[in-house]
Amino acid sequence: MSQVEINKAIIQRYFEAYNTKNEAILDEIISTDYIDHGQTSYMGAPGKGLAGAKNDLKHAIDNFDDFTNVVEAMIASEAYPDLVGAYWKATSTPKATSPENQQAKKIINFRGVSIYRIQNGKMVETWHVTDGLSSKT
Repeated sequence: MSQVEINKAIIQRYFEAYNTKNEAILDEIISTDYIDHGQTSYMGAPGKGLAGAKNDLKHAIDNFDDFTNVVEAMIASEAYPDLVGAYWKATSTPKATSPENQQAKKIINFRGVSIYRIQNGKMVETWHVTDGLSSKT
């Protein structure tokens, strides 16, 4: 298996961690010096290290009853084997915070593009761009 294919498999594992809510997967694939530049949009600062990655997953688990992430396309090149790009879509349902909004729960659909940098078999950096105009059903 080429380095590109190995790195793409690491990114698939990352999405699997979210879809299965399995924090242990992050132990396998996240570097201790990891930086998630995408967290600045909703947490105010980049997520750092394995603890930051786990906090991001915990944020999703704490705020959504369910969520599903699907990678629709993945791009990687032998010219830049440490970088993997993914075009993905996500569906989530925010947790109800009161009996009144339990009935008004909406499904949120959004898409994004992420670039992941991998070194020595672990994710070390991530950048995200999401659609910002989620569709609700």
